[in-house]
Amino acid sequence: MAAFRMELGEDREEPLAIADVAGVWQGSDGGRLTVQADGIADLDRTTRPRPGCGQSAEAPARSYTGPATWVFDIYPDEDPGIRFDYQGSATAKTCRVYLVIFPGKNGASGFIPQDPPGVRYTLSAGQQGDALSRTDPAGR
Repeated sequence: MAAFRMELGEDREEPLAIADVAGVWQGSDGGRLTVQADGIADLDRTTRPRPGCGQSAEAPARSYTGPATWVFDIYPDEDPGIRFDYQGSATAKTCRVYLVIFPGKNGASGFIPQDPPGVRYTLSAGQQGDALSRTDPAGR
């Protein structure tokens, strides 16, 4: 019966909160995701979600660097995480990048499904409070 209850999610961990995701996520491939508590993000060398996602056909870049917004979301068949949305540079298409997150006792880690296998992101120690305080000078 206990296994059945776990399958139903009754013993599931708490959902992700802003404190679990706000901060600087450093990728093992050099990518960087800066997540602010107010829904704003900066992406640096992040793998594009798919070919043709807003880039010019003449200069198809494999990565994106620039501003984005973020919301809590779930990539199909994965654990919860956050979704980044940004406008493609050559079109008005909205591009979406997902970060699947695994909270842990020693800090959170995650991956972007479009990245090559083995690329991991970790939430930098000490950065979490910095991202939260940017939205409220009083640190609340």
